[in-house]
Amino acid sequence: MKIGIVTSFNQRLYNYYAHRFLQSYNWPFDLIVYHEGWIPEDFAVRDNIFYRNIWEGKVGNKLKKFQSRVQHYNIDSVEKGRPDKIIHGTNYKKDAIRFSYKVFAKCDAMLATRNPYDYIFWIDADVVFKKNIDAKEVVNKFLPGEYAISFIHRPTYYSECGFVGYNLRNADTRLFVSKFEEHYSTLKLLQEKEWHDSYIFDVVRERILYNTPQFNLSPKITKVGNPWPDTPMAEYMDHLKGKARKDAGEMLK
Repeated sequence: MKIGIVTSFNQRLYNYYAHRFLQSYNWPFDLIVYHEGWIPEDFAVRDNIFYRNIWEGKVGNKLKKFQSRVQHYNIDSVEKGRPDKIIHGTNYKKDAIRFSYKVFAKCDAMLATRNPYDYIFWIDADVVFKKNIDAKEVVNKFLPGEYAISFIHRPTYYSECGFVGYNLRNADTRLFVSKFEEHYSTLKLLQEKEWHDSYIFDVVRERILYNTPQFNLSPKITKVGNPWPDTPMAEYMDHLKGKARKDAGEMLK
């Protein structure tokens, strides 16, 4: 059983918060980091951390083509070239470009023919690791049994996709990932009410995996808020979601 962890960040986001992700990463699995042509020089080389330039190869071609086509419809919610600078008052739910890096990164990691993993977990780069874990624990706690995917479901809102698990031994999972990427590459996402990755994740999930077992990582959640403390991941990681937590560098009460 081979497990891979995937995330993405650029230089500005590394300096802002993703340095904490790398410095704290203590899991024994391969970590695949998608970047934009820059990798950290202040971080020691590890044999289980692999860097991939999201602007190169097939994934780069897909991302460039998507962003070129969608820019005529897109609502920019961050300053161009400054993903750390939010433009307040704009509608992030119609900012397909802002969240497309994440989508194309994880789809590339899972759909590429070089992919050797049975399970892949996407983890946002604003996560800080607290406790080590082994392969058996990861599967039992985060994606058990014959479930195709695991995710943080919020019944009154779109899912929180800061942590998503994919069982790639399941054919339905691979179909879901393919259709998820297709919503971007063909601009199908423009037919939906919202264009960010979490909303499109739910749209495709409900259409493709409606008869397939899915593991809800937050079964007790009844409100929007920050669901992370009520998930099994909280024992192992903190998610510094939102500007206040990122600025503080820690979870806030």
